[in-house]
Amino acid sequence: MKTFSNELFHGALSRRGLLEALAAAGVALPLRAAQQTPQAVGPKLSPANIGGGGRVERNFYREWLKTGQAPSLQGYALLDARTQELKPWPEIGGRGLYLDFPGNVHMDAVILEAPAGKALLARRQFYEQIVYALVGRGHTTFGEGRQQNKLEWAEGSLFTVPMNVLHRHHNADSQRPARLLAITSFPIMLQMFGSLGLIQDLNFSFADRYGGESDYFTASRRVRQRWDRANFVRDIRSNELVMWEERGKGNASLFWEMAGNTVLEPHVSEFEVGSYKLGHRHPYEAIILTLNGAGFTLYGKDNLRGSESMKLDWQAGSVLSPPYFWYHQHFNAGRQKARYLAITEGDFPKRLGIPLEVEQIEAPQEDPGIRKLFDREVQKRKSARHEGGRHVHVPA
Repeated sequence: MKTFSNELFHGALSRRGLLEALAAAGVALPLRAAQQTPQAVGPKLSPANIGGGGRVERNFYREWLKTGQAPSLQGYALLDARTQELKPWPEIGGRGLYLDFPGNVHMDAVILEAPAGKALLARRQFYEQIVYALVGRGHTTFGEGRQQNKLEWAEGSLFTVPMNVLHRHHNADSQRPARLLAITSFPIMLQMFGSLGLIQDLNFSFADRYGGESDYFTASRRVRQRWDRANFVRDIRSNELVMWEERGKGNASLFWEMAGNTVLEPHVSEFEVGSYKLGHRHPYEAIILTLNGAGFTLYGKDNLRGSESMKLDWQAGSVLSPPYFWYHQHFNAGRQKARYLAITEGDFPKRLGIPLEVEQIEAPQEDPGIRKLFDREVQKRKSARHEGGRHVHVPA
């Protein structure tokens, strides 16, 4: 079992150990400092078997990552977004961090922190956003003039920022910073248009998505068995879920349609103590935030056999994003139900013509080593809680 990424996030891996592990695994998990100066490289050209070769291949998003001024971190996971060190970010008027997941080209994640008693800068952005309140309380204003809406949020709240609507996040606590996690479709919008000016300065109103309605953030209704249409959920950590055992016994979940979004699709899933999800992979990107509980996730490109997959421990506040179409499997090794928020692309890749389907490893086809690994992890955590005959705190 490769645990180098887990050791990295806990600070227990040496530089030499990291380089050796990366070379063996063929996986990149470098940390990138803010405002790093990129090395000069020539343009990437298409191969000879594509029209004779020689076409300059453009990647506006990757170029932005190399040359942009956003403080950023690169990797497949972050141990705790609530306590992760942030950097000054003049563009937002506060502190923050851009999370660059190497396997993603459509979605990203951003941590935004408003200083105590202050607000971030007002912004208008031509891409979809789903926002979760990590720490603190505050409110966000949407629009201008008589049609301005004010949404009050607190830790655990989930809401959407309607496409291209002027908005501003305010911290209502005069003593402590407030921290938000935003999942956005910025990467694909930049790839399509290649213009930051269009994305940040477009003066256009999507009236079919937002018209300043007074009940825009209060209205909610069930539209399908496990789907609600709502633009705000007060606390997704305790919100009602609906049983869904297709992915494992005791599983429950709920999806939301928000703001007419066509790419970002949020849902919350929960599974029982002493249980785990069936392994699966899907032809769409996903960014996952652990809401409570403790456990681990296995992920691998071609399978989830114990000797070939990688392992990441998680706790409340962990953010992870398995690479596109890699197998992954979530395990609850804690002492309470584990609940997480997942933002995916839904059927967006199918609308792009990608012919792949979700693939699940059913229980009879599961590698027998998976259950053995899980049992060992549960026992190890139990032993750690009472190490040497005394109680030791272990997150759960």
